[in-house]
Formats: sequence, C-alpha cells, structure tokens
Amino acid sequence: MVLTDGEAEQFYDLWIALLDFVNQKYELIKELYGMTSPKGLPLDKVALVTSKLWEDKDIIDEFVLSGFKKMDEEEIAIVNGWKRAIHGKFIVDRHLRKGSVLIPVDNNEVYVVKGIYSSWRELLDGYPMPQIVKTTLMPFRDAIIHDGILSIYGMCLGRNMSEQSKQNYLDAKSNGNLHYSL
Repeated sequence: MVLTDGEAEQFYDLWIALLDFVNQKYELIKELYGMTSPKGLPLDKVALVTSKLWEDKDIIDEFVLSGFKKMDEEEIAIVNGWKRAIHGKFIVDRHLRKGSVLIPVDNNEVYVVKGIYSSWRELLDGYPMPQIVKTTLMPFRDAIIHDGILSIYGMCLGRNMSEQSKQNYLDAKSNGNLHYSL
C-alpha cells in the first residue's frame, strides 16, 4: 500500500521544504540550497540533513513559524505531526493490504506503514523476510510512512528472532494494538 499520487506530492512538497530549511539554517550542504523536489537528490547528503533534523525536532516549530514555506492549517498540522517521528531499527515482518508491518528491534510496538510512491514489498524485493531496516517512521495524515531514507541490512534473521517478530505481530493483531497512525 502506498500514498496516492496527490498525497505523495504533498508529502514531498512539505518534506523537501523542511529539509531545505534545516540545511540552510545549519549551513550543511550548500549545493543543496533551494531544494524543491526529491528527484536527483543524493541520498547520502540528504541523510545528513535528516540526521540534523532528528537531533532536534524543535526546529520543526521554527520552520512553521518562520514562514519559509507558505502553508495552510492542514499542512501545518501535518508538519507539526512529524515531531512524533520514530527513528531506529525495525524488523519488517510482513506485508499486508494496508501496509507493511514494522516492529522496532527495541520494543514490541507494531506499526503498519505505507510506502510513499513504492510499497515496502517493492523496496525490499529480493531480500529475505523478515528483514531489518533502519529508517524513520513519521505520521502523514491518517497513516504512517517513512522519511525516504532507508538502510536495508540484507541479512537473514535467525529462527528465534523471526518467531519473536511473528508472535509480536500476532499478539498486537489479536489485542487490537496494530498502530496505523502515530
């Protein structure tokens, strides 16, 4: 499951503006000043900017108040929601119709996460499942997505870890504790 094209465009319109603000405020990578689209951006350099953002989420308030990007109330609410982002390592346990199941390696929460333009199934095509990834989960409207920066570890999980991941999912499902939003 992925966002609609309109949702994906709105996400990137807001996300790239925030990253441009962070990049310029901290004078990180001058060649990226004025970013307007994710197309052609070097992921390694964008990852440096996102790292700076996640170090201090309070910069999101500064971005909203700055007027750097003209936003309506809905867009401001979307951007403010990103302060609830969760960065870390996750086990991608399985793919469902509504998204893919991601479980943090350090707790038993279970998140159902949509792709932006590509589904998690597409992103992880060819990798053994379950799979460990490093990314940032963020709210977008009534869904959970990721920030576009994804590190795939590409290793097979042992039987115990795979079984634990499966059990975490089944427990969350039976208890109604699958998180579809943050």
